[in-house]
Amino acid sequence: MRIGIAFDIDGVLIKGKKVVPSALRALKRVTDERVPFVLLTNGGGTTEAAKAAELSRLLGAKIGAAQMVLAHSPMAPLAEKYSRSDSDAVLILGKDGCKDAAISYGFKHPILTEEILATCPEIWPFRAPLEGYKPIADMNRRIGAIFSFHDSKDWGRDIQIVCDLLRTNGDLNQIVDPSHHSHRVRHTLTLQQQYARPQLPIYFSNGDFVWSNNLPLTRFAQGSFRVALEGVYQRLSGGKKLEYIMYGKPYKSTYDFARLAIDAHAAELSLQENEENETMRSQRRYYGIGDNPESDIEGANRNGWTSVLVKTGVYEGGPHHAKHLVQDVEEAVDIILKDTVL
Repeated sequence: MRIGIAFDIDGVLIKGKKVVPSALRALKRVTDERVPFVLLTNGGGTTEAAKAAELSRLLGAKIGAAQMVLAHSPMAPLAEKYSRSDSDAVLILGKDGCKDAAISYGFKHPILTEEILATCPEIWPFRAPLEGYKPIADMNRRIGAIFSFHDSKDWGRDIQIVCDLLRTNGDLNQIVDPSHHSHRVRHTLTLQQQYARPQLPIYFSNGDFVWSNNLPLTRFAQGSFRVALEGVYQRLSGGKKLEYIMYGKPYKSTYDFARLAIDAHAAELSLQENEENETMRSQRRYYGIGDNPESDIEGANRNGWTSVLVKTGVYEGGPHHAKHLVQDVEEAVDIILKDTVL
C-alpha cells in the first residue's frame, strides 16, 4: 500500500517560533523512508518558495516549494479571472507577503488594505498610515473580489474597508472621495439598495478560530476575524448575512490540492518504476497529522484520509474523532509506518 502524509505546521512541527524537538526526527525518518509528504497549513502570508526555504532551514530537511500547501495555495487557479491588464483589481487581506503570493499566482492588480489607507488616511482615522506604502495609482480600477490570504494585522481597518467596498460594489473612488460623503452630495443608492445588489465575492483561506504559539492560551485566528466581520456586516446591512467562499482545512478544495501535491512528490521520488496511472494513485492511503480537531482532524476524516491528532498544539483534551491520538509528531510517524507496508 502506497502512502502519503500531510503535516500541519503550527502545533505539530513548530510551537510559536521554536521547533518541536520530535519534528526533526520525524521528518528525517520520512525522508529516509522516501515517503511522499507535504506541509499542509492554514497559515501563509508569503510565497510557497519563501516558506519552503524558511522551514528547510528550521527543520533541517529539504522541502520544495511544491510541497508547501499554504492556506491560500488552492486559490491560485482563481487568478486566471484577474490576470489581464484590463482585469479588475483584487483586495488582498493579510501581511505584505500576501501581495507577493498573489502576484506569483498571476493576479495582475492586487491591492493591500494599507495601500488604501495610504491613499486616504481618513478611511481609518485612528492611526497614521505606515511608512513605505504608496497611494494607489489607478483609482478608476474597480475592486472585483476580496481575498483573505492571511490573518488581518488590523481588524478595525480591514473590517471598515471591506464593508465600504461591499456597500459601493468595489468602487474605490466612492470610498475615498470626501464629496461622496459630504452633506451636499449623498450616496446615489439608499442603504437598502446598496445591499440588494449582488455582493462582491469574498474568499477566506482558512476558518481556524484559534491557533497555538508558546503562550498558555490560544490566539485568535482568521476564523475569528471572519466572525467579527460577519457581525458588523449583518448589523450594518440590517440583517443581511455575509456571503463568502471558504478554503483551507477542513474543506475539500484544499485536500484535493494537497492530494495532487503528494502524488507529485511521489513521482519526484521515483517511488514507481513507471509513471503512475489513476489506478495506482487511487491505491495510496493519505494521512493527515494535526493538532486542531476542528480543522486538521475534521478535514482528514471528511475527505477520506486517516487522521492523527497530536497533543503538542491547540488540542487540550476531551472528545475527538481522530483515528489515532498520539503524544507528538514522531509517534504519529511511527504509527503510520507501522500501520502500512510501503
